[in-house]
Parts: sequence; structure tokens; C-alpha cells
Amino acid sequence: MERLGYLGPEGTFTNEAAIEFISGQSISLIPYEDIQSLMLAIANEEEEAGIVPIENSLEGSVNITLDLLAHKVDLKIIAEVLMPINHNLIGQRKANLSQVTQVLSHPQALAQCRDNLNKILDKFKLINTSSTAEAVQTISDKDSNWAAIGSKLVARLNKLKVLESNIQDNELNWTRFIVLNKKERRKVNDAKTSLICSPLTDRPGILYEILKEFAQRDINLTKIESRPARKMLGDYIFFIDFEGGQHKKRVRETLTILDNKTSFIKILGSYPKFKY
Repeated sequence: MERLGYLGPEGTFTNEAAIEFISGQSISLIPYEDIQSLMLAIANEEEEAGIVPIENSLEGSVNITLDLLAHKVDLKIIAEVLMPINHNLIGQRKANLSQVTQVLSHPQALAQCRDNLNKILDKFKLINTSSTAEAVQTISDKDSNWAAIGSKLVARLNKLKVLESNIQDNELNWTRFIVLNKKERRKVNDAKTSLICSPLTDRPGILYEILKEFAQRDINLTKIESRPARKMLGDYIFFIDFEGGQHKKRVRETLTILDNKTSFIKILGSYPKFKY
């Protein structure tokens, strides 16, 4: 891999996840403006691979990522990266907390820091931006009244100061990122597998019948989520993550049976579980 696309601009938490994934390798990191542009670039082979957020421990799944995987692109997950999301209040190098009256960031970041902001600041106004990185870039040429919420990486890139570290209200704030490629990894030890499926018929107990196949073979599910199938109202598809790679006998058996119980099944790939 020579290039890795990520949800930009430079300094986003996805940028941090990309740096974690390449771990010092000589791989060029390419920022994209939005998740759809990046995933379509990989699907059209304009980009070899890319990393995008798929779920957050506080906010839930990133629906645009799930919907694109289900309906728009045929991509494979080749790795995952789990990262704590540590929000920081960033301002000018000569600024102090008593001066701050304007705070910029992505709406989710502002919401996740609201209680602590009320503790450390007096009167202030919240201003939404499209990303935490954009917020920090915006205040780079402002005066000391302006601050932004973002990563320490983006503060360093813009030569600004962290006025207060780790201001998120909930310390258990993690985001899971996935690395996408056109080609699937064949055999992965200590793996997870992700798939999308839709029941063959909508009737009582059909979801239980699908999940029972995993339980009977002692396969641990790590996630299950439903999303609209984009057909009739009430039709859903299911995203399922479970432990074990496709090369395992019990996984192969389960997938074979699911093929007969579903009208649609899409294997998103087997990939290494992230090591903390």
C-alpha cells in the first residue's frame, strides 16, 4: 500500500486513526472532504485504500458508512482501528480561559463537551463547523476570544495552544474506524468478520433463527444493527460482526446456512481484531 485516503482535513480524529494504522510505514495519507467521496474513490480504484469511522461508543453508528457499504459500493474491510476520542480546548498561544467567548467545533464535539465547558468558561457562544479540524483552522488567525475543540494533532499542526486537555464529559468516548479496500484478506488469525444480510421472509422468529446459527456454533457476536432496506416500509437489513475468520469451519458452516435463510447476504470481510 502506497496511499491511504482518510476523512479530512488534516488533523481530524480519522487522520489520527490513519497515523495509528500505518504505524510509521512510508504510506502517503490523502485527505478527502467527506466519507462518500472517499469510499467511491476506492470503489472506482482511484484510491487503493481508505479509513473511515463506522461507530462511536456515545453516538452510535455512522449511518453514511453503513448505507454506502450496503447499497453503493462493493468494498472489503481489511482492518479496524479503535481510538479514544479526547477533546481539547484549543486557542491562541497567548490566550487563557478567562478570555474565551466563542467556541467552535463539530456539533457532536460541542455536545460531548457541554458540561465541562460550562465549568471552565464563563459566558460563551457555541458555533458549529463541519469538522473539528476546520474549527481549529478557522480560529488560527483570530484573537484570544476564540477557541475550538479538537485533537492535540490539529493544535500542533496549526501552531496553537491546548488551553484545557480532555474536556469531554464522558471519558468512555471511543470511535471504531475501518480500513477499506477492493480486495479481501484471505486468511487472518484472531479475526473478526462483518456481514450484511436480509431475512428471506418477514415472519415471527426469523431474526432469532439467523442468530441461533451463531449461538449453536459458539460464535460470539460483537455487534448487530438494523438499517432500512430502502424498499418497503418495515423492511430491514442487518449488520452483524462476529469473532472468527471465514477460513474457520464453524464460520463456513454458518455462512452456508445463512445463505439459505436470507434473501441477501454480503460478506464485508475478515480482518484482524484491533490490539489495544
